[in-house]
Amino acid sequence: MLAYLIYKLGFQAIFENIAKTGWWFGAVVGIWLIIYVLNALAWFFIIGDEKKEIGFRRILKFTISGFAINYITPFVSLGGEPYKVLELNKHLDKNHSVATVISYNMMHVFSHFFFWLTAVVALFISLELKTANIIFLVVALIICIGVIYLFYAAYKKGIVKTAISLFAKIYFARLFVKKIKDKQDLLDEVDSHIIGLYSDRRNEFYIILFLEYFARIIGSLEFYFILRAISLDISLFEAFLISAGSSLFANLFFFIPMQMGSRESGFYLVFQSLKLTPAIGVYVSLITRIREFFWILTGLVLIKIKPKQNIINIENE
Repeated sequence: MLAYLIYKLGFQAIFENIAKTGWWFGAVVGIWLIIYVLNALAWFFIIGDEKKEIGFRRILKFTISGFAINYITPFVSLGGEPYKVLELNKHLDKNHSVATVISYNMMHVFSHFFFWLTAVVALFISLELKTANIIFLVVALIICIGVIYLFYAAYKKGIVKTAISLFAKIYFARLFVKKIKDKQDLLDEVDSHIIGLYSDRRNEFYIILFLEYFARIIGSLEFYFILRAISLDISLFEAFLISAGSSLFANLFFFIPMQMGSRESGFYLVFQSLKLTPAIGVYVSLITRIREFFWILTGLVLIKIKPKQNIINIENE
C-alpha cells in the first residue's frame, strides 16, 4: 500500500517539494517525533504498574508502527490496534492488552474533541464572523461539548457493555455482537480498566489527557514550518486553525486510506476562510503526505526490528 501511494504521488513530485521546502522539511519530520513521544508517554501511563516491565522504548516503537499501519489501512484506520495488542500480549495478560489499547484510543479521540472545542472558542473570540459562520460554530460547539460529556459518562460507567447493547438492536450487527458476548471476561476487563483510569487514577487521567491534547497543539507547528518554508507570513494561531480544520475534515472521512482527497478539501476550505491563497493548501497537503511516507516507512521498518534481549512471554489463557 505504501509503495502504491508513493508511486501514485510520483517520485518527481516528492523530490521537488522536499527541495522547495529545504531544511524546514527536517523540522516538519522532527516535530512528529515529539508528537509520537507524547502519544507513547500517554499510553505508557495508561498501561499502569506493568509499564516498567515493557519499557518506554518498546511503547514508542509500538506507537510509531501502530500509527504507520493505521495510515495505510483502507476503510477504517484501525489496522495498527491488533498489532499493538499482539505486541503487548508478549508482556501482559491478553485481556489487559486489549483493555489498554482501547483505553488509549478513547483518550486519543477524547483529546481531539477538546482540541476542536479550543479552535471553535478561538474563532469566536478572534475573528469577525458572518451569521452563517456563527451558526456553524454554535452547532460545532454544542457537538463538541455533547461528545465530551458522553466521554466523561463512559469513563464513569464504562462503555463496552453499553455499546454492545446498542449494537444488538442493529440487525446486521447482531451476529458480531453474539460472538463478542462470549468474551465476558474480556468485556469486564475493558470496562474495569476504563472506569478505573478515571475513578482510581484521576491525576494520571488528566496527565494523559493533557499529553494527548498537547501533542495536537504541537502538531500545529508542522503547518507553521511548512508555510514559513515558502516565506509566507503566518502566525502560530493561524497554524493552529489550519491544523484543527484539516484534522476535522480528515476525521469526517476516516474511511478513506490516508484521507486521500478529503484532506486536500479541508486545506482548501481552511485556507480560503483565512483569506490565504487556497492553492497553497495543495502544497501543504503534499508536504504532510511526504512526511507521512517517511514515518510510515520508519514504522514498518521498526516492526521488523526485534529486541536483542529475550522477552519473557506471559502465558495467556
